[in-house]
Amino acid sequence: MSFSTLIGLVAGITIVLIAMAMGSSISMFVNLPGLMIVVGGTIAATMIRYSMADSFRAIGMSFSVLKVSSEVKDFHELVDITEDLLRLVRGKGVLAMESYELNNQFYSSGVKMLVDGYSLEMVKQTLKEKNKLLVEKAETSAGVFRSIGDAAPAFGMIGTLVGLIQMLSNLSDPAAIGPSMAVAMLTTLYGAMIANLMALPIADKIESWAQNESDRELLIIEAIDSIGQGHNPAVMRDLLAPYLQINSKAKADGEES
Repeated sequence: MSFSTLIGLVAGITIVLIAMAMGSSISMFVNLPGLMIVVGGTIAATMIRYSMADSFRAIGMSFSVLKVSSEVKDFHELVDITEDLLRLVRGKGVLAMESYELNNQFYSSGVKMLVDGYSLEMVKQTLKEKNKLLVEKAETSAGVFRSIGDAAPAFGMIGTLVGLIQMLSNLSDPAAIGPSMAVAMLTTLYGAMIANLMALPIADKIESWAQNESDRELLIIEAIDSIGQGHNPAVMRDLLAPYLQINSKAKADGEES
């Protein structure tokens, strides 16, 4: 998990809870009917838009995005690994790569296919299909969370209308006005919090993660191509230089934001 994600989640939740606790007890912000309207309605609307498989896949991808990975991710380190593999292949042959310890699953799968004797074109096509599938799954998963971000405030407004209707229909009973007003106000709060503190940020995070992963995998595909063709390490570095520039720009944009 990146520090920005961790800091954002902790700071956002903490600030809201402190603000709630400063004026009154946090328990007064818990309203079961309001939660049922917002959470239940949001889940129902999302399940209508997307299949159950897509919804569960989106949840799984959100954990993949946030978890810490031990794989080699740095673009420069991947280029250095490629140079090591090139020198190994040029000196001892393709089969020598089998003994090389490679801590990147996508890269390792491509190297294994080369070692097993698959043609270079088949290896590249297989890796490109995997990359395409990753992007498509990420787009769908981000769409699921954007759907949640759209639906939660809408059902918050529906809950507000329900509460107002209940309040207006019970003006003669002062005891019923308070609970109805609580539903009316708290559902709007629940919808806004679900959308802006969870769903929409996670959707953006998935899209950003998928773009970085896709760029990394495209670099690896070019690296596999260089290994398969037996390029000189200097030529390989020239071919992969554009991906290093893309990565540097992405890091700079992230620091600026």
